[in-house]
Amino acid sequence: MSGDLKLRDLGTGEELLLAPAAEEPRRPALAGDVVAWEATENGTRVVRARWGGETRTIPGPFDHAGEPRVEGDAVVLTGWLTTDEAGDTDIFLYEPGQAEAVRVASGPGQQRFPDITATHVAFADFSEDLDGRFDQDARDLADIVVYDRRTGRAAPRPREGKQAFPMLGAGEKVAYLEWAPIHPEPKFDQFELLIGDIAAPGSGDAVAARIEMGGAPYVLPAVRGELVEWVERPAEGEVSLRRRPVDLSAAADEVPGLSGLELFGPSASATITVLAARSPGGELELRGIAR
Repeated sequence: MSGDLKLRDLGTGEELLLAPAAEEPRRPALAGDVVAWEATENGTRVVRARWGGETRTIPGPFDHAGEPRVEGDAVVLTGWLTTDEAGDTDIFLYEPGQAEAVRVASGPGQQRFPDITATHVAFADFSEDLDGRFDQDARDLADIVVYDRRTGRAAPRPREGKQAFPMLGAGEKVAYLEWAPIHPEPKFDQFELLIGDIAAPGSGDAVAARIEMGGAPYVLPAVRGELVEWVERPAEGEVSLRRRPVDLSAAADEVPGLSGLELFGPSASATITVLAARSPGGELELRGIAR
């Protein structure tokens, strides 16, 4: 079930309705004046974006689209080339004013889960997997690929096992999730968070955290500026929000003031982290935490 999607000004508290619940808005992403999200339009999954006070569906040479991420000047997304959800996907970039999104990464099988900054795009490439797609089986082998927006060149960062869900936004660093070549299911119960220099080989990347989720709902980490943050939900013990410098110069610390709460979906700017929190039996509310 989806609710209304609203944009809140954290300074004034004013809210703007971006999409009603009837459009099934989900996976919103915000940077600067650009907001993007998934929606359902005439029964088809699309990516919608708003900038300059106008909202439109992003067109492109694909059947349907999803998984948007944004920078202040562009939206990156995954495009499905056919109606098959398990079929071939490529990575597309859309800049306001373009007639349609432009393909920036392709190959056999699926390329998915992109992220973007002013200089780079990163995504997971599943072409090494036996079936070439992300279908949450016991393998789902993949590597992270970094695309330089300035040169138009893509650089794979090969490592053994599965690396997916890349995260940019911490200067010249790239972070991502990693699993062993054969990993238990459901895979999001446990994973490692790795960080490395964006221009260096993946073999030199370091483990920032070993994260336990203890079952659904699963919550991805957030990387922005000088910090990486994640929700820890161990099988035994309390849920917590933890943070660590992206240069790994210090150990992880627990963020205080969130004891006894369920925590969901951290998202961060350079100065504030916003996440949803809920007390047992209570309603979800947004919490803002200084960084």
